[in-house]
Amino acid sequence: MKQFRQIFTLLLLPLDYLMVLASFILAYTLKVKFFPAGDIYIYPFAEYLTYAIYSPLIWVAVFLSIGLYRFRGFRNGWELTGKVILGSTVALALFIVALFLTRSYFLSRLTIVYILPLSIVLVLAGRAFLEEIKNWFQNYGIGTDRMVIIGNKSTSEQLGEYYSRFKPALRIVDTIPTINFTKLNSYHHLTRVLVGYEPEASEMVKLIRWCEDRGIAFQYVPSLVGVYASRMEVDTVNGYPLIELSPTPLVGWGRVVKRLFDLILTTIGLIVLSPIMLLVAIAVKLDSKGPIFFAQERVGELGANFTFYKFRSMKTEFSTGAGYGGKKADAMLEKLRKESNEADGPMFKMENDPRVTKVGRFIRKTSLDELPQLFNVFIGNMSLVGPRPALPNEVAQYEDAAKRRLLIKPGVTGMWQVSGRNDVTFDEYIRLDTYYIENWSLWLDVKIILLTFKAIFTRTGK
Repeated sequence: MKQFRQIFTLLLLPLDYLMVLASFILAYTLKVKFFPAGDIYIYPFAEYLTYAIYSPLIWVAVFLSIGLYRFRGFRNGWELTGKVILGSTVALALFIVALFLTRSYFLSRLTIVYILPLSIVLVLAGRAFLEEIKNWFQNYGIGTDRMVIIGNKSTSEQLGEYYSRFKPALRIVDTIPTINFTKLNSYHHLTRVLVGYEPEASEMVKLIRWCEDRGIAFQYVPSLVGVYASRMEVDTVNGYPLIELSPTPLVGWGRVVKRLFDLILTTIGLIVLSPIMLLVAIAVKLDSKGPIFFAQERVGELGANFTFYKFRSMKTEFSTGAGYGGKKADAMLEKLRKESNEADGPMFKMENDPRVTKVGRFIRKTSLDELPQLFNVFIGNMSLVGPRPALPNEVAQYEDAAKRRLLIKPGVTGMWQVSGRNDVTFDEYIRLDTYYIENWSLWLDVKIILLTFKAIFTRTGK
């Protein structure tokens, strides 16, 4: 549901641009074709279009600044209309100022007068058309929000009455009086849980984590005790104040910005680093028998498994996983885990691992073995910055606090790798990942990437 809503919100940007551009073209047509009197010189359409094609960017920028692209949508059409009128008026004022400052006179005053009502009407019409397309999909069950309300009869009826207005975008699957995990697990494709009564704090935390593990939105009436989240969004429904908990800023535009950031840097990185990757591939192949790449199953966002890639740094017969060393490799790992593991918790770490090849030691020390993970980032199952991608057998040993690492995509680098220490305990490791998840910002990603380069060149950190 979130991805469906995000797609249609992102479509609003090019749609608004096209609608405003259409208003410029219609304004020109109205002036030239129907009210040409009094003009000594009519600006040629081709030259007019050269200017007009850039002007709608002002509207899009203003719309963005006043919240016309928020993922949560609007309460009603009047709220949307008011914001479009405000945004169009401000954008036109900025456009007139820009014309004055640049001494551009490609528009008559009458054309400017036409642009304001035309832009308002066309933007609203375009959005209404897109909303109809979205409703068409939702009528067939695509992108529909499926919600369960938990609470007493009175609360459930009032909240249900409000949310029933949002069909087909939202469907109330059921209303239940108390938290019942057997019942909750029986619902398929659930996207939202709303709690309207005050359960025991332990039950509440358990429900919140149950929702987090499945990527389900959680809301509750705030008379409840025990707030559990780093970010909150407040709404009001029939007099009930509702708080939606979000465990990370990486939702909505945060998620979009991070993905764009990853794609841009990864594309540049793959182009620039391709000669180095080729040299490493040749060195790995010449150094020992076996495949160039090491592919392994890792656990990603919300517990989804994916194939993780690195340059092979171990002898093939000692590499674990399907297609590599088999039982011999598993036995060797278990022996080293018992006798030489330098990490606590479910992780394994060994400074002088006897399974590593000569080339493997070098590419590990310089982090060159990590470069194929850029392909993981490019296809979208990893991010440049995030928690370390864990093995399934490690995740199986996680307690609740550690499971929060799975709320976002794993990263090529992260807080732990740039902490400047090699002896970070598992608890500290979880604390660093949790801090990143709860306090993400684009600037934090930039800082971690810069510190990663510093750690590589000074041979500190990971």
